[in-house]
Amino acid sequence: MKTKLFACTKLLVTALLFYYIFTKIDFQHFGDTLKNARLDILLLAFLVLWIAHFICIYRWKLLMRPLMPVLSIPNLFGIYCIGLFFNLTFPTVVGGDVVKMYYAGRPSKSYAQSFASTFLDRDAGMFAMMIIACVAILIYPVRVPGIPVSLIIWGAFAVFVAGNIGIFAPYFHRRLTNLLRRLHLPKIATKVDLISNAFQIMGQHRILLLGSLFISFINQFLVIAVTWILALGLRLEIDPFWFFVFVPVITLISMIPISLNGMGLREYAFMSLFGAIGVAPASCIALGLLSSVVIILSSLPGGIVYIFFRNRNDMQQLAAMETEFS
Repeated sequence: MKTKLFACTKLLVTALLFYYIFTKIDFQHFGDTLKNARLDILLLAFLVLWIAHFICIYRWKLLMRPLMPVLSIPNLFGIYCIGLFFNLTFPTVVGGDVVKMYYAGRPSKSYAQSFASTFLDRDAGMFAMMIIACVAILIYPVRVPGIPVSLIIWGAFAVFVAGNIGIFAPYFHRRLTNLLRRLHLPKIATKVDLISNAFQIMGQHRILLLGSLFISFINQFLVIAVTWILALGLRLEIDPFWFFVFVPVITLISMIPISLNGMGLREYAFMSLFGAIGVAPASCIALGLLSSVVIILSSLPGGIVYIFFRNRNDMQQLAAMETEFS
């Protein structure tokens, strides 16, 4: 019941956001922007996004090596596509990262290690994105009425760094497991111990972690380039620098879990941020919607792959696993 209520609330928020957005634009301008778009350039953006996805798959494989048996690239590609599908398209409470963790760990039953590699894969991407945003905001501080851009970026970065210190510092893990055992929660303490050990192993492979961070920078530059290419496809003349400032912020805003897969929030962020530098609201919304469409289209192949991976008990096990790791 709570899950359905939460989903309905997110649907309502999404609808209200889109209603508000579309009351602020000139529909004639909006239609002309989309009608005059160059399809060849939009297809190029889609191709670049898939190159970014492939880079993420190699980063994930790199992070698996010290922890667990590494799956083949075709298997990792299939699992990655399923994760995208669950994250971006399929209406379920089970997150895409949990799906990736489950299917990657299923052959060897190395679920704690799979969780660690999946988490670190996302962690490296977030770290690179935040560094790019922080550097961009230092070079050119952005002021947008109603949106504290600098506060969002630096606040998120501070929380992120603090969280990573907690993850990799053995002291904090020992305190947590001891507390769980004192609370008579030995099973949870054992799970935390397994995951903690996996993180400590990764902490000993600093060259590997730096390599994953380097791959993450390449991936983030490609993701930013996708939005810039989409703008070119819409014949919008925007200085590429602004994409380095705004795209990471838009990504952070769209992660706030109050709408369906960030829809509505993403478009509102596009309108607010790019509108602050003089881009017409209709053009901002067209760019935001195209960004959402390209992301969703890239996730659809995962639905086909999922048909071949799933079995009858998968959804129950995935839901239980998400509850445990939460």
